[in-house]
Amino acid sequence: MRYSMINAIKQFIKSGRRFNKKDFGKLGELSNLSSSIILSNPKNIFIDDHVTIGSNAILYATNAKIIIKKYFVSAYGLKISTGQHERRIGRFLASISEKEKNHNIGLDKDVIINEDVWAGFDVTIMAGVEIGRGVTIAAGSVVTHSLPAYCVAGGVPAKVIKFYWSIEQILEHEKILYSEEDRLSELTLRDIFYKYADM
Repeated sequence: MRYSMINAIKQFIKSGRRFNKKDFGKLGELSNLSSSIILSNPKNIFIDDHVTIGSNAILYATNAKIIIKKYFVSAYGLKISTGQHERRIGRFLASISEKEKNHNIGLDKDVIINEDVWAGFDVTIMAGVEIGRGVTIAAGSVVTHSLPAYCVAGGVPAKVIKFYWSIEQILEHEKILYSEEDRLSELTLRDIFYKYADM
């Protein structure tokens, strides 16, 4: 019995998917990617340290980069796409290959996710989006526009719902975790809060 259990565990470990750092643009230290993740062109995927991506994620980076900074965490079903399909008069959408696509019209754009972001179940992040530091994205959201630091966003399309903390609390948080040159300034935070004052 003991022998068969040990063999079963060994077989399970062997069957698990391993990621080779050389396949990625970057794969940081102590980052944990679920074995069920689907990657398209991992050379365009840059993942920093201490990143956790849950199961059944899809990272689609065919012609632009996905940049994920430190301490990002996602639940099940994250989807990130850096590109869109092209439409042309007289052509079916599916008949236009990646090679034929007009890359000068902005269909492919980088996705940047800054530090300490949490993405709930089944979050989708579209091309050209930058997620600010400390953002929380509600389950089921589709992010089509950039989100400011420390906001809570949700919906289809995702909108800023509120800010997680007050400016003073964010400044305290930043002071504990970031070096002085990496911290968001009070002026930057006040500008962000002012811009979203009517939410």
